[in-house]
Amino acid sequence: NNGCRQKFLYENVEYSFLYLEIANRIENISKFLDFKKINSFFEIGGGFGANVDFIISNFPNIKKIIYLDVVPNIYVGTSYLANKYGKHVIDYTLTRNKKIIEFSENDNLEIICIAPWQIENLDIKIDHFHNAASFVEMPKKVVKNYLNFIFKNKVKSISLVTYSAHDPNTTFNPYALNDFFEKKLDVHEFPTAVPELGKKDIYFTSKDYNYN
Repeated sequence: NNGCRQKFLYENVEYSFLYLEIANRIENISKFLDFKKINSFFEIGGGFGANVDFIISNFPNIKKIIYLDVVPNIYVGTSYLANKYGKHVIDYTLTRNKKIIEFSENDNLEIICIAPWQIENLDIKIDHFHNAASFVEMPKKVVKNYLNFIFKNKVKSISLVTYSAHDPNTTFNPYALNDFFEKKLDVHEFPTAVPELGKKDIYFTSKDYNYN
């Protein structure tokens, strides 16, 4: 709960609408990808860190995480995750002077929180890359730049989720996301768990993305 306002009561326990929607999205993605076989996870636009928290809580095999967001969101997300995971969160103050950002060679949980300009310093192997909704809210050239660095780090599997409705004044057509991947991603549509958040979401997935 932690002061959440958008919540519901079920069997005398309060649950967040957002976490319910995250659970719904991960369940839908799991129809095409196996999170239990993933060790490293990279998310761009993680909001306040709820999705990363959900992933860690439900898939203990995922130990290495990169979480990127814009300022000041990255500060909020870092603080949220640090409140729960403490020393396992590596914040901007610990990476800002590093020319190479990489995971430690161990099985300890690491949540590396970085600002957008630090993506060019990443030198990691990524089992899975995820983005929910925020790509369609960015200029296409920004998305392309992000993906150049993601491809450089040879991500194995991909999941993108976005809302189906879009305002051309603020977002681009969500189906255009597949253009960045030469239309190699599989496309699926599923209803949202919380109707107030929209009628359906669009999913783009790839179990084993081909870079060639």
